[in-house]
Amino acid sequence: MSVFNQATAICGKCGAENVVKLAASVNADRRADLRAAILDGSFQATKCEKCGTALRLPAHLTYLDIGRGQWILVETSELLPHWQEAEQEAQTAYDLAFGPDAPEEAREIGEGLKPRLVFGWFALREKLIAAEFSLDDITLELLKMSIIANVGGAPMADQSELRLTGGDAEQLHFAWIVGNTEQVLATLDVAREEYDAIEDDAEDWAALRADLTAHLFVDIQRSLSGKGTPREAAVLEG
Repeated sequence: MSVFNQATAICGKCGAENVVKLAASVNADRRADLRAAILDGSFQATKCEKCGTALRLPAHLTYLDIGRGQWILVETSELLPHWQEAEQEAQTAYDLAFGPDAPEEAREIGEGLKPRLVFGWFALREKLIAAEFSLDDITLELLKMSIIANVGGAPMADQSELRLTGGDAEQLHFAWIVGNTEQVLATLDVAREEYDAIEDDAEDWAALRADLTAHLFVDIQRSLSGKGTPREAAVLEG
């Protein structure tokens, strides 16, 4: 089931206190409307009752979609620098829910799930979009490494993130965003065949794929935070 708790959100503009429903978990199998809201950006978005300022509630929840094989722990983007500690907590939570420490029936469900850790709403949305287009999220991160290493003029900064935002059979759409404000800095379209080339080139990408596969936090932000593997850092530095 999906769980919401009552909380108070303070408007950053007028200081008014707003009573809101803060998501603790989302079960997309039972609540397809919540998955749709995450995809269109309206999930946990509201307005201050006093001044009308847009408010985006912080992310701290688990997302489950058994049909698409997804279990995701979502944390606020402000915790990204502490991803190693968060990843340990995510592993513990997954092990209790669907892993080796879970009841037998839950473990059977867990055999069809990929546990992941993400930071921020855009990162969660990206995982859902990848599943929608049948994209392997590890190959997607390898493609993002290639983009950063080879595309000039990228708005690289401490708070910027490259995120998949959509696509079709021919093109994949990306955006550079500021993680904690969700401000879009720039957009980029990449031919789908570039993703397919990485998917088909198992040998050249094997070592980096292995590095990413070993983690619940499957995201190049691991390396951009300075805590990734030397191989990942070398690719991102070009």
